[in-house]
Amino acid sequence: MKQITTWIANLKISSKIWLCMFTIALTLSAFLITFSRKYFSDLYKEDIYTQTADSLHIGAQSLEDSYRLLLRNVVEAASTPDFSSMVQDIHLNQAQNNARYKAIFQQSLSNLTASIPILDSIAILGKNNEYISLYTNTLKRGTTPESAFDWDFFSISDITWLSVRPSPYLRNNQIIPVIMPISQLSNTHFLHICNTPSETDLYIILLLDANEVEKRLALADSSYSDRIFYIADKNGIPINMTFTSPWYSKVCSPEISTNVQNTGRNEGFHLIYDHAQYSLYSTPLDIGELSLISIVPKNALFTRLAHMGTFFVLITITGLVLTASFSFALSRFVTRPFTRLIQNVHKMENNTYETPYQTKYQDEIGQLNTAINSMYTTIQKQIQQIRENERDKYRAEIQLLSAQINPHFLYNTLECINMEILNNHKQTASSMLTNLSDFMRIGLNYGDELILLSNELLHAKSYINIMNFRFSQKIAVICTIQPELMNCLILKSILQPLVENSIRHGFHFNRPDTLPLPMPEITINAYQNEESFTLEVSDNGYGIDIEKATQALNQAQTSDGRRHVGLNNVYARLKAHYQTASITFETIPYFRNTVRITLPPIAKNLQERT
Repeated sequence: MKQITTWIANLKISSKIWLCMFTIALTLSAFLITFSRKYFSDLYKEDIYTQTADSLHIGAQSLEDSYRLLLRNVVEAASTPDFSSMVQDIHLNQAQNNARYKAIFQQSLSNLTASIPILDSIAILGKNNEYISLYTNTLKRGTTPESAFDWDFFSISDITWLSVRPSPYLRNNQIIPVIMPISQLSNTHFLHICNTPSETDLYIILLLDANEVEKRLALADSSYSDRIFYIADKNGIPINMTFTSPWYSKVCSPEISTNVQNTGRNEGFHLIYDHAQYSLYSTPLDIGELSLISIVPKNALFTRLAHMGTFFVLITITGLVLTASFSFALSRFVTRPFTRLIQNVHKMENNTYETPYQTKYQDEIGQLNTAINSMYTTIQKQIQQIRENERDKYRAEIQLLSAQINPHFLYNTLECINMEILNNHKQTASSMLTNLSDFMRIGLNYGDELILLSNELLHAKSYINIMNFRFSQKIAVICTIQPELMNCLILKSILQPLVENSIRHGFHFNRPDTLPLPMPEITINAYQNEESFTLEVSDNGYGIDIEKATQALNQAQTSDGRRHVGLNNVYARLKAHYQTASITFETIPYFRNTVRITLPPIAKNLQERT
């Protein structure tokens, strides 16, 4: 992404204008294509929805009419005194008359089957699953009545449709069983449909011709030839769809069957499932708890959208070509004055711009040219001033570094060295000179703002050693710094001023009116985590006046006019270099008085920094 941004930024303005207009045109085209596709997609979806509703209504009406006609004829056949007597005999477990009843009903059932195309045949079973030989067709060879109808009837209540299966008769077709549980009302000759399996005296089995059922559903065909219709029971299981259908496993999936179960019987036509490749629409049938469902493949929709998309693509390409040509001409016209302006800027860069160029344009480009001429004149006047300011800055930095060394400190230290030499304490004098040399070398190292933490620590220790020589005191120095932090680069001269404050204000070695501490101690600590880098200087002295110390951070000079070279100088340089630096104080007199510097995380070694 960064490379692309850099490439665009380096383009000529004419190219940027062309690219901008072309991008706008491309974006608008993409938006229009997307919007149009969405609009037409919704339009076609609504068309599919409407056609599907009409188709399902037609299919459902055709199937319901055929079923009502069949049911009416079956009811008329079962309303005879002979049929009622047969049910009564079965109810009383008198099955010896089955042969007589077969002869009685054979002709009527045969006429019923012949008159209604949707009905393949009829069979009757007793309440004890005994087969009453009333049928209109011949069973297949090797098939017994008991094996032909070896189904679980004990959980059936009310009229129930079973899923499609091969016919047990010689006619080799697919049948859909419809089970009607029948019982006789007590002390009457009236028959009724049972609501509980325990009440059933016999089962009327209507074997519907699956092909004839499909013909009724075929009346629901529409312009979408890929549409598929099937009948589903209350559990979402397909009735007229065979196991060999490629859609069987999909419609029997838990998510689809659950959607079918959750649809209300009074909701009418509705979308029950919408998949990435197909949609399922449903309408309840006035037949038991069945539903008529239509599967509409999405490619029926996408085919139309593809043709519409091709048209929009052609229109878009034509528009982009025209936009590119217009953008190129416009960019040339707009950027021509910029070319002359750039030439003048190059002359300024090469210091050959003698006579200011006056443009004839009064637009933004003309104003920019006037501003450039004025800026050129101003720059020429300021160059000299800048050079003088650089000299002043150089002198100020020298003065700042020099001010860190107290003249009295230097004079007193040299005097102590001299006394040690006169007293023939050569080793002590040599050690003092070494510490003074390290102190001066690090403190006055001009040009390098950052030094190693190890050198900064050496700077502070050198000062402590000198003070120990001067006041004949043993200030203990404890350093708790991780070895890997010693190579960190930090701002120089920030530890020594803090150590100096601890000695001057914490221990009062140079004040005769105060008693020295028996075991003066200074602790220098440094640690780092993911959020910050921390330096701490602690002592066991008299304590810190936190209010005055906090005021000293932001005061450039004291009330008597003397400038601070301690906390204020350290704080100012830290903020200038790190931006987010802070100095805080904690005090427990005679135990632990701490000045804490908090900085952003810094590199732990020179390799990380580079």
